[in-house]
Amino acid sequence: MTLPRSARLAACLTLCLAVLSAAAPAADPTPEAVKKWDPSRNTAPEDIAELKSLQESVKSVVEKCTPATVALLFGNSTGSGVIVSEDGLVLTAAHVIRDYKAPVSGRMEGEALPFTSGKPITIRLASGKDVEGKTLGINAGDDSGMVQITEKGPNNGKWPFQPVGKSGSLKKGQWLVALGHPNGPKTGRVPVARLGRVQETTRNSIRTDCPVVGGDSGGPLFDLNGNVVGITSRIGLPLSQNIHVQSDRFKSDWDAMYAGDWIDKPVKAAAAYLGVVFPDNEDDDAWLREVEEGGPAEKGGLKPGDTITKFNSTVVKSVKQFRELMNAAKPGAEVKFTVRRGTTVSIMPVKLGKRDT
Repeated sequence: MTLPRSARLAACLTLCLAVLSAAAPAADPTPEAVKKWDPSRNTAPEDIAELKSLQESVKSVVEKCTPATVALLFGNSTGSGVIVSEDGLVLTAAHVIRDYKAPVSGRMEGEALPFTSGKPITIRLASGKDVEGKTLGINAGDDSGMVQITEKGPNNGKWPFQPVGKSGSLKKGQWLVALGHPNGPKTGRVPVARLGRVQETTRNSIRTDCPVVGGDSGGPLFDLNGNVVGITSRIGLPLSQNIHVQSDRFKSDWDAMYAGDWIDKPVKAAAAYLGVVFPDNEDDDAWLREVEEGGPAEKGGLKPGDTITKFNSTVVKSVKQFRELMNAAKPGAEVKFTVRRGTTVSIMPVKLGKRDT
């Protein structure tokens, strides 16, 4: 599958700078100072100097934040998390610390989500050492959760940690770093860093193109100041549709989750799913850059390059409007899309799929 442009750019930054560094002289007695990258900037580097500036900022964040990034081993599941206080408080995703052996007393996304706090959990540090902890509370609706390390930290009883920042000030296009344990923790491998950008923010979540996969769930999303601004929740297909819980949502539930409460138990409907990739610009026409093989869109006859101009009887003027219509749709519903393909306009009925969130 071809990566979106922003994801390709993010993936290329490290490679470009590695090549540049390799080509540079072994010793430079008068190196030119690299101008500091503005952490709030939401545009791409425009020249090599700016590329180096972004690279240095990313390297600094990774070095600073890796010690606070952990893996969580709970029953048969693994995930990621981040230490956010010197006494060992860890933020993660709610689904990482589900307790499937607990009595079923609530439901989430139409499926049983048992949960009780105070369960033993193993926390694997970036060094590879395992320490013990316990589960605290979760917000099942937001997919946020807390864990407490119960052992003393290595530095006079204190743990390495990164502060929780303000996610409400994030801008579309702003550069972020995701850390975690893709496909679960591996012996001898430190948490893996991925660079990406904000694609969209909602009241509860952040959508980025940081290329995360299974095992990264619960892992931290850092701004370029090293603040935790999100926690990875849902792994999307394609890479430009990964969802992270906003750090501000953790703050609003902080006391309740710390006390071990289970917040927001009611059923929340699963999302309708089409299986397409749109252009990154939310104001563009809703044309299909990619169509997932075997997905609902392909089964309905949609192809890359098609432009959706109507969602049933509603005229679609932008990618953003189309996403809003999809968010209101129900899985399994049949939608009649008016599609422009070249000079031909036709109506294509498509049965929407279900995306487990």
